[in-house]
Amino acid sequence: MFQGRDFKPSIFGVEANAAKKKIPVGYAVDRTQAIAGNFPKGFHLGYAELAVHDYVMSKDMVYTINYGLHNLVRSHERVFHRKVDQRFRVRIRIFGKYADYERYSQVRYRKKVTKNLLGFFSAATKEIVTWRQQPHLSWRLVPTILHEGCHAIMDNIIGELPFWMIEGSADWLGEAPAWLQKADGLRRDQLERWIRMEDLLKKKKLPPLKNYLLTTSYDEWDRMFDGNIGQGYDVGWSIFDFFMRASPDGKAMKFLGAVMSDRAVTNAPRRNGGLEKAFVATVDRNWHGHLPMLERGWHTWIRQEAARAHKKLAVERAKVANP
Repeated sequence: MFQGRDFKPSIFGVEANAAKKKIPVGYAVDRTQAIAGNFPKGFHLGYAELAVHDYVMSKDMVYTINYGLHNLVRSHERVFHRKVDQRFRVRIRIFGKYADYERYSQVRYRKKVTKNLLGFFSAATKEIVTWRQQPHLSWRLVPTILHEGCHAIMDNIIGELPFWMIEGSADWLGEAPAWLQKADGLRRDQLERWIRMEDLLKKKKLPPLKNYLLTTSYDEWDRMFDGNIGQGYDVGWSIFDFFMRASPDGKAMKFLGAVMSDRAVTNAPRRNGGLEKAFVATVDRNWHGHLPMLERGWHTWIRQEAARAHKKLAVERAKVANP
């Protein structure tokens, strides 16, 4: 386990059941079979390589993870105009027991975890480590894997990112697919996020955009948001959402991709906030109206999405009150 030799490749596809209904399924397979490519018709080698401990992954879960990773790779390539390596795989280790997740994290990575840390990706070993989650948060396991999968994809195609984008992009790309948002918990969580962002804006507790974009650590988020690091995730997610969706013609998304490919950013020093400073300077230089105009547009976007969230949550509450 500690050498990472227990990961198994996976395949995914569609097969017919006894009633001839097509069912999407996935399986872990031997490495020799993966290399030979001897799969059933309609099945493909997935990006996921799996190591599970006291946990049984259902066939549809293996499919869902591979389907999600496949789409995430395409989304990252489309946004950032770079491709993953041909042999790129996402190694995922899942523990059925929290105690085992905690012990492995401590022994392997000298990392202290809590139940609030749903999982993490190690760039050094190229593996995602997670566990089945608490019973009331079981729906969080797949989004957590896909969130950490985004870190793995970004690590492969870009390497180091501006700090805000590490979590902002993973939160957004990992939870964006419409098929994933069918889960009530995730969909409601996203609506509530916009309301939390609106609340920060109304109370004038939302930090200046430049200050936030220049942060380089969770400790800075801890100080910036009075100990509530989760707000740092919310802010990054909302900024990335603005770039991805605010422009109907996709210009903002293309702009972000261009910034990440700009020489000033790609050649920036990776120490002492050099990457973050280069990112902010490049955005300020190229955005129409500079950084203040971008900040104004982002604030407008928060208000717009929060208004939509309030309406949707009101409809949901009305359905519960009047079933």
